[in-house]
Amino acid sequence: MSVNLNNLSELEEIDRFEQAVQTYFNGHIDADRFTSIRLQQGVYGQRQEGVNMLRTKVPGGRLTIGQLEALAEVTETYAQRDVAHITTRQSIQIHYIPLEEIPSAMRRLAQAGLTSREACGNAVRNMTACALSGVCPREHVDVGLHVDGATQHFLRNPLNQQLPRKFKISFSGCEADCAQALLHDAGIVATVRDGQQGFTIKAGGGLGHKPRESIVVEQFIPESELLFSLEALVTLHNKYSDRTKRAKSRIKFLVERFGEDGFLENTARNLREPKRRWLNAPIQKEGGASKSTVKYPVPAHRASCLHSGSWDCLSSPLRCRSAI
Repeated sequence: MSVNLNNLSELEEIDRFEQAVQTYFNGHIDADRFTSIRLQQGVYGQRQEGVNMLRTKVPGGRLTIGQLEALAEVTETYAQRDVAHITTRQSIQIHYIPLEEIPSAMRRLAQAGLTSREACGNAVRNMTACALSGVCPREHVDVGLHVDGATQHFLRNPLNQQLPRKFKISFSGCEADCAQALLHDAGIVATVRDGQQGFTIKAGGGLGHKPRESIVVEQFIPESELLFSLEALVTLHNKYSDRTKRAKSRIKFLVERFGEDGFLENTARNLREPKRRWLNAPIQKEGGASKSTVKYPVPAHRASCLHSGSWDCLSSPLRCRSAI
């Protein structure tokens, strides 16, 4: 099973949030403006005065021992009740943290490489994966590697900062689809065609007041084109989903609005731009199933992270090839 060793935190971001908290306490930021700031950082309000819930992203539901210890320490040190909750989408929620203590809690999580950035709000949320990823005998590929790559790509991505509504992505390692692509805004299901590993891409699913099963957007794409397809779907959502009616702002309503054929045509149109911007580099794997290197095209907003042709901000097993 692949282990997520990527450091998702950013200490300067936490410093800015701490400054915003103090500015809010001093009365120089109104409640509505501060709400958007804290939601971007994964901080929810509670009915109880003065305390908040902090949601931490756990991509693919994978935690190291050090990360578990950090979560436990935050719960015991900063929360008024010694309870942390595991969500249905593989995040960790800790309630009853006083607002003034949130930045300190974030810094402790950052020491373990964890972040709460975009764990709530109108953004690409925590990406989920089959609980047996990496050990299931039926899987075609350990999707944990791809969860890591997609998480790194969308985290703090300008495209992802003001979406009309949240966007949820799931990853399954085989056609059994344990991560339930049919219920997600985008669902990635590993498959094989003519001996080549790749994915079936589904989109437009969801529950809520008007449940809808996702439709197949791509019957098969090679592994190297995964981020192209995901960015095309997020771009489609960002451009066309309803920003005036919250109850109808998920991407599933675009399937209803455009019809299935129109939805597919618009997705294909938005697929051209990321392909133009990125290197069209085939995915490469080195090593066995338990240790692989996956080389992705480099997203433009990550170019500043590149040093000597690889991402310093990414730890093995994920590496980028070169800058653009």
